[in-house]
Amino acid sequence: MMSKAFTSLAGRLARIAGSGNRPRHDSFPPVGSSTPSMHSSRLVRHLLLVPALVAFGALAGCQKKHEPVAQAPAAVTVAAPVQQSVQNYQTFDGTASPLLVVDLEARVPGFLEQILFKDGSQVKKGDLLFVIEQDQYKQELNLNQAIYDQAKIEFDRQSTLLSQRATSQAAVDRARSDLQQASANLQLAKINFGYTEIRAPFDGVMGRHLVDVGNYLGGATGGIKLATIRQVSPLYIYFSMNEIELLKFLRSNTEQGVETSHALVGKVPVYAALQGDTGFPHEGMLDFAASDLSASTGTLQLRAQFPNANKSIVPGVYAKVLINTSKPRDALLVPFGAIMNDQQGAYVFVVDAQNKAQRRVIETGQRFGALMEVTQGLKADDKVVINGFVTLSPGQPVKADTGTIEPARLPGKGA
Repeated sequence: MMSKAFTSLAGRLARIAGSGNRPRHDSFPPVGSSTPSMHSSRLVRHLLLVPALVAFGALAGCQKKHEPVAQAPAAVTVAAPVQQSVQNYQTFDGTASPLLVVDLEARVPGFLEQILFKDGSQVKKGDLLFVIEQDQYKQELNLNQAIYDQAKIEFDRQSTLLSQRATSQAAVDRARSDLQQASANLQLAKINFGYTEIRAPFDGVMGRHLVDVGNYLGGATGGIKLATIRQVSPLYIYFSMNEIELLKFLRSNTEQGVETSHALVGKVPVYAALQGDTGFPHEGMLDFAASDLSASTGTLQLRAQFPNANKSIVPGVYAKVLINTSKPRDALLVPFGAIMNDQQGAYVFVVDAQNKAQRRVIETGQRFGALMEVTQGLKADDKVVINGFVTLSPGQPVKADTGTIEPARLPGKGA
């Protein structure tokens, strides 16, 4: 309709222009006819319509429909899913704790004479750590040694005389009693003298010393605390499992004959990760399970022992703990970032034989590092789009480069 109107307006303008150039046959125009000036004025008015006419025509041309432009192939990277043996797992929050903690205390009174370690240093079992003044205890030891020697001589003499019937049995008995008393006092003197030297009871890490050299250590009943030593290699990591997690864990192990948490002790590997670790590089073994759930928290306390040979786990640090809860199985894994979600669920893009992107709805299992298990929807030979999928649409042509997916790093295998 707009093209017809344009044609009509153009024809009208042409007729008006032609009438203005018509030759005059009379000197005076007939009554009611137009003069040349009147024709010129009319022509000018219609010429002013030309720009509008041009714009009108351009608008009419814009109404024409454009032909659809074919989509250019999208550049993507594709790869086949990783086929890998995996296990289900659960993770828990844990806290590292020393295997042993001992407070070193002064058990005899006296002045502290020596401190033979540096605060925070590692020590070996039997290393001398503190020395309390020894003179008094040394002399008591010498005195009791002399009394014992005299009692031993007297007992031997009385025994000889008795064999010669030169003394009574009562005299021998008294000599034996004196010898036994002297022996006991000698042993006590040796023990007290030994208490003047405080040694490391095991390999461990020392805390800071709590009493300086020169201070008098009174004979307190409970002893005076001098320092604390901790064994950190091996060490424990404590964690808790709630009721739902516990029941799920036990059911997953029923096939292996495990029906109680105590039956798991010594049989279940436990993996741990500290802040900043990649994967779960520390491997230990479950060595304790509480007998009942805590009434206040509703959780079961568990404990695993870790070798900690390089002492990288410090007591008190937070640790993420992982336990496998199923038997190994073969699975298909794809990058977690290649999986998208909408109202219909999870899906990925795959490339078909015609090099077109197709949406594939999937079901997912557990995540293993940067990869996600796909339980349904994919085959081992599918070409999954792992890069360039953000702007894809179903049926869109693609130009696919072949890439690879690195296998997941699983716990217990350097992860």
